[in-house]
Amino acid sequence: MLESAYADAYQIARESLAAFIPPARETVAQYAALNRRLTNQGGGYVGRWHHEKAPYLVAPMETLTRLDYLTTVVVGPGQSGKTEVAQNWMLKSVANDPGDMLWYMQTDPGLEAFVKSRINTQIDGHPEMAMQLGSRPVDDSLHFKRFTGMRVEFLSASPNNVINKSAPRIVADEVDAYPESLGDIKAVLDIRRQTFGRQSMLLAMSHPDRARGLIPERDWSAGIMAMYGDSDRRIWYWPCPECGAWSSPIPIASRFMTLHYPEDGTLDEIEREARLLCPVNGCLIEDRHRRAMNLAAYRSPFGGWIGDGQEISQDGVVSGELVARKSAGFWIVGTMSPFILGGIGGLARAKVKAERELEVSGDDLTLRQVTVKQFGFPYAPKRGVGSIDANVLADRAEPDLKLAVVSEGVRFMTAFVDIQIASFDWLVRGFGAGGESWVVDRGRMPADPATSSEDWDQLLELIARTYPLADGSGRHMPIRALGFDSGGSPGVTQQAYAAWKRWRKNEKRVRLIGKIAGRDAWTVIPTKGAKTLEAPRLVVTYPDTTRQANKAAARGAVPVAQFNPNSFKDDLAGQLQGAEPGDWYVHFPRELRSPEEPHVWFEQLTAETRGKNGRWEKIVSSRRNEALDQMVGTHMIAHLHGLSQIDWEKPPSWAAPWDTNTSLIAGPGTTSPTPAQPGAVAPAAKKSAVLKYR
Repeated sequence: MLESAYADAYQIARESLAAFIPPARETVAQYAALNRRLTNQGGGYVGRWHHEKAPYLVAPMETLTRLDYLTTVVVGPGQSGKTEVAQNWMLKSVANDPGDMLWYMQTDPGLEAFVKSRINTQIDGHPEMAMQLGSRPVDDSLHFKRFTGMRVEFLSASPNNVINKSAPRIVADEVDAYPESLGDIKAVLDIRRQTFGRQSMLLAMSHPDRARGLIPERDWSAGIMAMYGDSDRRIWYWPCPECGAWSSPIPIASRFMTLHYPEDGTLDEIEREARLLCPVNGCLIEDRHRRAMNLAAYRSPFGGWIGDGQEISQDGVVSGELVARKSAGFWIVGTMSPFILGGIGGLARAKVKAERELEVSGDDLTLRQVTVKQFGFPYAPKRGVGSIDANVLADRAEPDLKLAVVSEGVRFMTAFVDIQIASFDWLVRGFGAGGESWVVDRGRMPADPATSSEDWDQLLELIARTYPLADGSGRHMPIRALGFDSGGSPGVTQQAYAAWKRWRKNEKRVRLIGKIAGRDAWTVIPTKGAKTLEAPRLVVTYPDTTRQANKAAARGAVPVAQFNPNSFKDDLAGQLQGAEPGDWYVHFPRELRSPEEPHVWFEQLTAETRGKNGRWEKIVSSRRNEALDQMVGTHMIAHLHGLSQIDWEKPPSWAAPWDTNTSLIAGPGTTSPTPAQPGAVAPAAKKSAVLKYR
C-alpha cells in the first residue's frame, strides 16, 4: 500500500498562529540596519546596509511608520540614495508589516527597467521577500508583485493609472517628471489613500525640476518643492572639521556652506582645488572630511536635521520646537552624498563647465541639468535686467529734492559705509511704502581704515546723525540702522571688529533690536559680501565666536551680515529701471549730478554689468563703483530690518507716517508722538569731520 501524503498538522497550526503575531515595533530604518543587503550587480557596494554610509536617509525612513505624519517628502539629486528609502520601506512591509503599495514612476520604460534592475534583484537577495512572493505567473510581473498579505503595483504616472486605484502606502518617485496635465499630484494621490486615514503614508521623492528659484512664496508653486514647502522643511546641518561651527549645505539655510574653487582656473584645476567653504570662519574643507561631517551630524542629539520652528547656533545648540505638520520634508543636496562621481571636485567641474557653455552658446540646458540633478538645487533662470545709462538716471534727478533733508514719503532711513584705502565713503537712503526710496545724503571721511582706531571712531558721528523733515516742522529722523564693509586692505577687518566692540560697550546706539525673519537685526553691523553666486541672500553670523583662539569670547561677539551682492545688484537694477514713482522707484536729488557730463556719481552707480552667469562685474576694471556698493548696502540693511515684510497698511511704529512715527525727534516748539528711541540725538552742534559732496 502506498503511503498517503497528508499535510503536516503542526505546520498548518504554526503558520496559522503566526498570522496573529503583531509586527515588530521597529522603524524602517531599524529594520534596514538589521536585514537589508545590497547586491549591486552592476557594480558598487555589496553587503549589509549601514546607516553610516548615508546617515541623512535615516530620518526619512523613521517617519514612514509614524502616525503623526501622512506624507514624507524627500528632495534630492540623483545618486543620493533617496530611492533606497522606498526600497527599504517595501522590504519591511513584505517581511513583517504587510500593506498594499502603489509605486509610481514617470514612464513605463523607465519603470520596467527599474523593476528589472533594482526590485527583482532586491527580491532575489532577500529570502524574506522571495519566500512570500506568489508562485503564479500573475503574481510576479514587471508591473505587479503579490506577496503574502499584500500587493505592490508599479505604475507609470498617467491619468489612467491614478484612477480606480487605492492603497494605504504610495511611493511617488521623480514627481517633477510627471505630466503637468495631472495637476497637483499630491492632491491626486491623496484620493487614492483617503479611506485609510492615519494608517496611510505617501512617500514623494524627486529632483526639484519644477521649482524656479529659492523663494518659497514665488518659486515653489509646483512639484516636489511645493510639497516640501508645505512640510516641516528640515535641512541638514553638519560641523566644520576645522572650527567646529555648524552650518548647512542647503542653500536656504541661515549659514550656507558653499563650494569654493578658483573660478578662472582650468577645469582640471577647479576639480583638484575644490573645497567646501565654512560660512562662519572661512575654513576650506577637503572632500575627504564629508563622511565624518555627515556622521557627526547623524550622531548629534538632533540627528542632523533642523526644521521649521527650530534654530541651531554655531555651537550646535538647538532651540525651539519642530512645527507640527502632516508632512515631514527632507532636502538632500549633492555635497551631502557619498555617491557623487568625483566628489565635490566633480560637482565644481560640472558646474563651471556648464556656466562656460552658457557664456558661449546662451543655452542654459546643461547648467539647469547640473544644478537640479547633481546639486539638487532648484534652478533659477537668469533674469535679464536690461541696460542702465548713467546720463538717463542723471536726467531723472529731481530739482525739488535736497540732500540732507528727509523727503515726503520716507518712513525710515539706513546708512552704509564703503571702506576705501584712505577714506570712509557713506550714503544715507530713506525707504517708504512699497520699497520706494530716496537718496538722502552722502559724504566722505578722510581716514586710515587699516591702522587707525581713532579714524574708525569718527563713524560714531555718522551713527548719531539725524535729518530734518521736509515739512519744516523742525522734527528730525534718525538713522535706523547702519552697516559698514568689514573687508578690504590687510588690517581692515581687525579694525572693523574692534571698533564695533568698542561702540557696543560704550554706545547705546549699537544694540540688538531682535530677530526679523530669523536674523539678528542690529542697529550697527559689519557686513561682508559673499563671493559665490549660490550664497544665501542674507545671513547674520558671529565669525569670531567659534575659532579655537576665541573659545573664551563672550557669546554674541561681533555679528557680521553676510550677503549675496549679485542678488542685491539684481534688485537695484530692477529698481533703477522704474519709469514712474511708486513701488521700488528710486528718487535722486539733482545735487548728485556733476556740473557737466560725465556725472561722476551716476557713472559709479552704473559701473558694473551683469554677465550671463548672473555675476556682476565692472565694465572697465579701473572704473569706480562706490555709489553702486553704497546703494546695495543701504538696501541690504533695510532688508535686514524687514523692509520686504512690512505691511504698509499696518506698518510698525518706526515705519509709520510722520504724524505717528515713533522714531522722530522733536525740534524746538514741536512734539514727538512718543519719546525718542534710546541713543537718538539731535544733530551735533560741533563741527563735523564729515566732508559733504554737493
